Amino acid sequence: MMNITVPGHPFQYAWVVPDIEKGINYWSNVVGVGPFFINEVDSQTMESFSYRGGDGDLKMRVAWGQSKEGQIELIEVNSTSPNVYHELVQPGKTGFHHIGIWTDDYAKDTAFIREQGFEMAMEMKTANQICYFDTSTANGSMLEVIERSEGIVGLFGMIAAAAENWDGSRPSRTFAELLGQ
Repeated sequence: MMNITVPGHPFQYAWVVPDIEKGINYWSNVVGVGPFFINEVDSQTMESFSYRGGDGDLKMRVAWGQSKEGQIELIEVNSTSPNVYHELVQPGKTGFHHIGIWTDDYAKDTAFIREQGFEMAMEMKTANQICYFDTSTANGSMLEVIERSEGIVGLFGMIAAAAENWDGSRPSRTFAELLGQ
């Protein structure tokens, strides 16, 4: 019996894309998902960041949109250092990268996943802890474990609310717009 504390099914599905605007265009105009909110990410600004157990350097743009119960994340990597994204999706290509799940007990759940034989490929700490496990030998993708906190649940809730009322206009928006800044 599996005793991982994540509730139910995965909630986030992520693709690496070479051009985030083109990715948003596809998801909004072909699939009907949106709006997407773009955020710049730089590992140098994080409280802590590691890649394969050592130091890492990662710069990327991410865009989040909501499709019913599932969040769609698009990731455009802008650094050339080795990273978890280019391990599975070659630079310049588009491909599925990971499934995201919540955890209410980060230490317990990451230990449980390690016990299953999966290696933690990347870990970062900002306001909460997030890590990726390399589960590609089992399912062809990685597994992102996201520590549930009031802040990130609220943020993702704002993205979902924007999707509920979306009229198809302005599929690409800034993170600042989401936060009302």
